[in-house]
Amino acid sequence: MKTLALKLTGYTIKGVADVKIWGGGCIEMADFSVLKIKRIKEYLNDGGFGYEKINGAICHVYRNYEGTLVYSRTLYIGKISENTYANEF
Repeated sequence: MKTLALKLTGYTIKGVADVKIWGGGCIEMADFSVLKIKRIKEYLNDGGFGYEKINGAICHVYRNYEGTLVYSRTLYIGKISENTYANEF
């Protein structure tokens, strides 16, 4: 019997950003990859829309095994409004 071993090549992050716009709101982030979980905060984004400020985010973390994504956990970073929780994609 042969065994196939896949190497962990990093983490892919998907989620929703809580942004500062006319009274607050949320927007889906563009997916991004990091090598270490502790660097997620550096890569939070607003999907390219250019909002004034990102208050926080709900991040779904996936382990990336050479292109195969496996859900790991959900992280809540920074200030997240009730509206963001309600509209999580």
